[in-house]
Amino acid sequence: MTKPGALMQKVLDYVVRDDIRSKIQSEIVDPLLDHIMKRVFPYIILTCVFFILLLIVVLLTLGIIVFQMRTVMRAT
Repeated sequence: MTKPGALMQKVLDYVVRDDIRSKIQSEIVDPLLDHIMKRVFPYIILTCVFFILLLIVVLLTLGIIVFQMRTVMRAT
């Protein structure tokens, strides 16, 4: 009977090989990441649009406040 650590070491030694690593990369990791990005990308775009709109609203609000403060300062 082998130790659990020995089995794990054998698996790690097998996975570290360049041919196995490239096969795992091309057949498992790349398709998985591609699928995730296809599903998440619309939400990333939507979030960017919301942040840009929020920035525009904040800048407009700041402009209105500055403009009103300048008119109040002139009146006094």
